[in-house]
Amino acid sequence: MRSRLFLPPLFRAMALFFVVASLGVLACDLSTFGLAPAAKPTVTILVPVPGAQLNEGEEVQVQSLATDPTGIVRVELAVDGAVVATDVPPIPKGQTTYTLVQRWKATPGTHTMSVRAFNASGAASDPALLSVVVAPAIAQPTPIPTQVVQPPIGAPSPTLPQAVATQPGAPTAPTATRVPTRPPASPTIHAPPGVYATSIRVDPKEPKRGAFVKFWVTFLNTTGIVQAYRWRIRIFEPDKRNSFGDTTPLDTNIPVGTSEFASMDNWRVTGPGDCLSFFARAFSVDPNSRQEAEFIKPDGSGGPAAQFSVCP
Repeated sequence: MRSRLFLPPLFRAMALFFVVASLGVLACDLSTFGLAPAAKPTVTILVPVPGAQLNEGEEVQVQSLATDPTGIVRVELAVDGAVVATDVPPIPKGQTTYTLVQRWKATPGTHTMSVRAFNASGAASDPALLSVVVAPAIAQPTPIPTQVVQPPIGAPSPTLPQAVATQPGAPTAPTATRVPTRPPASPTIHAPPGVYATSIRVDPKEPKRGAFVKFWVTFLNTTGIVQAYRWRIRIFEPDKRNSFGDTTPLDTNIPVGTSEFASMDNWRVTGPGDCLSFFARAFSVDPNSRQEAEFIKPDGSGGPAAQFSVCP
């Protein structure tokens, strides 16, 4: 019969103490050599805020704040689990506090945004999560495939001066000059609701032939977020359907509230001649289809028009 080694309770307690102490020393050694789990960064989504109104097709700006004492080296933005943007700080070895804006083009439906930060040790933060709802775009009427602005059906045709036959040698009667009374009729297609044009002013007020003219437009953004638009000024003669030229399209981020922006100053009237009367109107330009739609006033009464004359 095999005999068993009997240890008194005191010796068993001492043996257990030495085992536990050895494990503690080993853990300290792992931490010393960098084998212990590294601390994780922290990240917070600042914008958009919960409950923000988002619309299909707009560029959503996601602002986040990441911090880590060893330095942030990378930040990832994911939507519904798919990474849509990755950014690194300007400092090569990272920075302890990193605030940045990442962009995502909104699609309709309910989505989950997540932002994760990574530090110099390769540790990733817990994701900062935000659930957003994107409203679908309002269907717009199919535009006529032309950039010529037509007046509404049934609008009266402009009355032009009639030629009067005279006998040879008879004195020539003075010709009456028709004074412009209204801008051309507003088009049937308007820019998307929420961003409006309230007024347009001409710079300089009394432009001369051969000199470039700039147009200042006052916009009103009621959407609650910054809106990006491509826009231009189109210039019309009174009661004329076709424009007398336009400015080069300009990309502008229109902030919330009221703001004023200047158009490109590449429109002018060249050559000799008398004074000419014009109306200036503001249009948005679709970057993809290049179709144009007029900005309207907040009361829906049509687009603002600035009347001016160009003289020698």
